[in-house]
Amino acid sequence: MPDNNLALVHDHYKETFSLQREREQTRDRAFLLLIGLFALLAVEVYYPAAAGTLRSFSVLGTDFDLSHLPLNVLLNASWVLTLAVALSYCRVAILIERQYPYVHHLEEWIGGQIGDSSLFQREGTAYLDRYPVLLNWAWFCYVIVFPLAVVLVAVLLVEREWTGLAYSIPHKTFDASIALCVVISFLLYRVVPKVADKFFRQASQ
Repeated sequence: MPDNNLALVHDHYKETFSLQREREQTRDRAFLLLIGLFALLAVEVYYPAAAGTLRSFSVLGTDFDLSHLPLNVLLNASWVLTLAVALSYCRVAILIERQYPYVHHLEEWIGGQIGDSSLFQREGTAYLDRYPVLLNWAWFCYVIVFPLAVVLVAVLLVEREWTGLAYSIPHKTFDASIALCVVISFLLYRVVPKVADKFFRQASQ
Protein backbone atom coordinates (compact mmCIF):
# COMPACT_ATOMS: atom_id res chain seq x y z
CA MET A 1 0.00 0.00 0.00
CA PRO A 2 2.76 2.58 0.76
CA ASP A 3 4.28 1.89 -2.69
CA ASN A 4 0.87 2.36 -4.30
CA ASN A 5 0.40 5.66 -2.46
CA LEU A 6 3.85 6.84 -3.54
CA ALA A 7 3.15 5.97 -7.18
CA LEU A 8 -0.22 7.73 -7.02
CA VAL A 9 1.24 10.90 -5.49
CA HIS A 10 4.17 10.85 -7.91
CA ASP A 11 1.82 10.66 -10.90
CA HIS A 12 -0.19 13.50 -9.38
CA TYR A 13 3.01 15.49 -8.92
CA LYS A 14 4.00 15.00 -12.57
CA GLU A 15 0.55 16.06 -13.76
CA THR A 16 0.57 19.10 -11.46
CA PHE A 17 4.02 20.12 -12.65
CA SER A 18 2.99 19.67 -16.30
CA LEU A 19 -0.06 21.91 -15.75
CA GLN A 20 2.23 24.44 -14.09
CA ARG A 21 4.49 24.54 -17.15
CA GLU A 22 1.49 24.96 -19.48
CA ARG A 23 0.27 27.87 -17.37
CA GLU A 24 3.72 29.49 -17.49
CA GLN A 25 3.68 29.27 -21.28
CA THR A 26 0.20 30.81 -21.35
CA ARG A 27 1.38 33.62 -19.05
CA ASP A 28 4.44 34.31 -21.21
CA ARG A 29 2.31 34.48 -24.37
CA ALA A 30 -0.13 36.84 -22.66
CA PHE A 31 2.82 38.94 -21.47
CA LEU A 32 4.16 39.39 -25.00
CA LEU A 33 0.70 39.95 -26.45
CA LEU A 34 -0.03 42.60 -23.83
CA ILE A 35 3.17 44.44 -24.72
CA GLY A 36 2.16 44.33 -28.39
CA LEU A 37 -1.33 45.63 -27.62
CA PHE A 38 0.01 48.56 -25.61
CA ALA A 39 2.34 49.36 -28.49
CA LEU A 40 -0.70 49.33 -30.80
CA LEU A 41 -2.64 51.56 -28.40
CA ALA A 42 0.29 53.99 -28.30
CA VAL A 43 0.28 54.22 -32.09
CA GLU A 44 -3.50 54.71 -32.18
CA VAL A 45 -3.40 57.43 -29.54
CA TYR A 46 -0.20 59.29 -30.39
CA TYR A 47 -0.09 58.68 -34.17
CA PRO A 48 -3.71 58.12 -35.30
CA ALA A 49 -2.85 58.85 -38.95
CA ALA A 50 -0.29 56.05 -38.95
CA ALA A 51 -2.76 53.71 -37.21
CA GLY A 52 -5.00 53.98 -40.25
CA THR A 53 -2.43 52.03 -42.27
CA LEU A 54 -2.15 49.21 -39.70
CA ARG A 55 -5.68 47.89 -39.88
CA SER A 56 -4.97 44.86 -42.06
CA PHE A 57 -2.95 42.17 -40.32
CA SER A 58 -2.64 38.45 -39.69
CA VAL A 59 -2.64 36.66 -36.33
CA LEU A 60 -1.88 32.92 -36.11
CA GLY A 61 -2.70 32.46 -39.77
CA THR A 62 -5.98 34.39 -39.61
CA ASP A 63 -6.29 37.57 -41.69
CA PHE A 64 -8.05 40.60 -40.23
CA ASP A 65 -9.18 43.58 -42.27
CA LEU A 66 -10.36 46.44 -40.06
CA SER A 67 -9.97 49.16 -42.67
CA HIS A 68 -13.73 49.79 -42.66
CA LEU A 69 -13.75 50.69 -38.96
CA PRO A 70 -13.47 54.32 -37.83
CA LEU A 71 -10.34 55.03 -35.83
CA ASN A 72 -12.27 55.73 -32.64
CA VAL A 73 -14.08 52.38 -32.86
CA LEU A 74 -10.78 50.62 -33.56
CA LEU A 75 -9.35 52.23 -30.45
CA ASN A 76 -12.35 51.03 -28.43
CA ALA A 77 -11.80 47.50 -29.71
CA SER A 78 -8.09 47.66 -28.91
CA TRP A 79 -8.81 48.65 -25.32
CA VAL A 80 -11.32 45.81 -24.91
CA LEU A 81 -8.82 43.29 -26.28
CA THR A 82 -6.15 44.70 -23.97
CA LEU A 83 -8.43 44.21 -20.97
CA ALA A 84 -9.18 40.62 -22.00
CA VAL A 85 -5.47 39.79 -22.31
CA ALA A 86 -4.64 41.64 -19.07
CA LEU A 87 -7.26 39.62 -17.17
CA SER A 88 -5.89 36.41 -18.66
CA TYR A 89 -2.33 37.35 -17.70
CA CYS A 90 -3.24 38.28 -14.11
CA ARG A 91 -5.43 35.21 -13.62
CA VAL A 92 -2.81 32.76 -14.89
CA ALA A 93 0.00 34.50 -12.99
CA ILE A 94 -1.99 34.15 -9.76
CA LEU A 95 -2.66 30.46 -10.45
CA ILE A 96 1.06 29.87 -10.98
CA GLU A 97 2.04 31.63 -7.76
CA ARG A 98 -0.62 29.80 -5.74
CA GLN A 99 0.41 26.41 -7.08
CA TYR A 100 4.11 26.48 -6.26
CA PRO A 101 3.74 25.99 -2.47
CA TYR A 102 1.64 22.92 -3.24
CA VAL A 103 4.31 21.59 -5.63
CA HIS A 104 6.92 22.11 -2.90
CA HIS A 105 4.70 20.23 -0.42
CA LEU A 106 4.38 17.29 -2.81
CA GLU A 107 8.15 17.18 -3.23
CA GLU A 108 8.69 17.18 0.53
CA TRP A 109 6.21 14.33 0.98
CA ILE A 110 7.69 12.22 -1.82
CA GLY A 111 11.22 12.88 -0.53
CA GLY A 112 10.17 11.70 2.92
CA GLN A 113 8.63 8.53 1.48
CA ILE A 114 11.80 7.56 -0.42
CA GLY A 115 13.98 8.25 2.63
CA ASP A 116 15.98 11.15 1.23
CA SER A 117 14.32 14.55 1.58
CA SER A 118 17.17 16.25 -0.33
CA LEU A 119 16.77 14.06 -3.43
CA PHE A 120 13.34 15.18 -4.62
CA GLN A 121 13.59 18.97 -4.57
CA ARG A 122 13.74 20.09 -8.20
CA GLU A 123 11.31 22.99 -7.68
CA GLY A 124 11.90 23.51 -3.98
CA THR A 125 15.14 23.78 -2.02
CA ALA A 126 17.39 22.66 -4.88
CA TYR A 127 15.92 25.27 -7.24
CA LEU A 128 16.20 28.08 -4.71
CA ASP A 129 19.71 27.17 -3.57
CA ARG A 130 22.21 29.84 -4.74
CA TYR A 131 19.47 31.45 -6.78
CA PRO A 132 21.07 33.44 -9.67
CA VAL A 133 20.96 37.22 -9.49
CA LEU A 134 19.62 37.36 -13.05
CA LEU A 135 16.57 35.29 -12.08
CA ASN A 136 15.94 37.61 -9.12
CA TRP A 137 16.08 40.54 -11.54
CA ALA A 138 13.69 38.77 -13.92
CA TRP A 139 11.29 38.15 -11.02
CA PHE A 140 11.50 41.84 -10.04
CA CYS A 141 10.71 42.91 -13.61
CA TYR A 142 7.80 40.49 -13.92
CA VAL A 143 6.27 41.17 -10.51
CA ILE A 144 7.08 44.84 -9.86
CA VAL A 145 8.23 46.70 -12.98
CA PHE A 146 5.73 45.27 -15.47
CA PRO A 147 2.57 45.92 -13.39
CA LEU A 148 3.76 49.44 -12.60
CA ALA A 149 4.49 50.04 -16.29
CA VAL A 150 1.03 48.82 -17.26
CA VAL A 151 -0.65 51.17 -14.81
CA LEU A 152 1.51 54.14 -15.83
CA VAL A 153 1.10 53.57 -19.57
CA ALA A 154 -2.67 53.09 -19.25
CA VAL A 155 -2.97 56.41 -17.41
CA LEU A 156 -0.77 58.22 -19.95
CA LEU A 157 -2.72 56.81 -22.89
CA VAL A 158 -6.07 57.89 -21.44
CA GLU A 159 -4.70 61.34 -20.61
CA ARG A 160 -3.40 61.72 -24.16
CA GLU A 161 -6.65 60.52 -25.68
CA TRP A 162 -8.69 63.06 -23.72
CA THR A 163 -6.38 65.99 -24.40
CA GLY A 164 -5.04 65.23 -27.86
CA LEU A 165 -7.77 63.45 -29.84
CA ALA A 166 -11.01 64.90 -31.16
CA TYR A 167 -13.11 61.79 -30.53
CA SER A 168 -16.55 62.04 -28.96
CA ILE A 169 -17.03 62.02 -25.19
CA PRO A 170 -18.81 58.62 -25.18
CA HIS A 171 -15.87 56.99 -26.97
CA LYS A 172 -13.35 58.59 -24.63
CA THR A 173 -15.41 57.64 -21.58
CA PHE A 174 -15.64 54.06 -22.77
CA ASP A 175 -11.86 53.84 -23.27
CA ALA A 176 -11.20 55.43 -19.87
CA SER A 177 -13.53 52.90 -18.21
CA ILE A 178 -11.79 49.95 -19.85
CA ALA A 179 -8.37 51.38 -18.97
CA LEU A 180 -9.54 51.73 -15.36
CA CYS A 181 -10.52 48.04 -15.42
CA VAL A 182 -7.01 47.18 -16.63
CA VAL A 183 -5.48 49.20 -13.78
CA ILE A 184 -7.81 47.61 -11.21
CA SER A 185 -6.94 44.14 -12.52
CA PHE A 186 -3.24 44.69 -11.91
CA LEU A 187 -3.86 46.30 -8.53
CA LEU A 188 -5.92 43.27 -7.49
CA TYR A 189 -3.16 41.03 -8.83
CA ARG A 190 -0.20 42.65 -7.08
CA VAL A 191 -1.14 45.26 -4.47
CA VAL A 192 -4.29 43.98 -2.76
CA PRO A 193 -2.90 40.49 -1.91
CA LYS A 194 0.19 42.03 -0.30
CA VAL A 195 -1.89 44.47 1.75
CA ALA A 196 -4.30 41.71 2.77
CA ASP A 197 -1.47 39.36 3.81
CA LYS A 198 0.13 42.09 5.91
CA PHE A 199 -3.21 42.92 7.53
CA PHE A 200 -3.98 39.31 8.41
CA ARG A 201 -0.47 38.74 9.79
CA GLN A 202 -0.81 41.77 12.05
CA ALA A 203 -4.30 40.70 13.13
CA SER A 204 -3.09 37.22 14.05
CA GLN A 205 -0.29 38.52 16.28
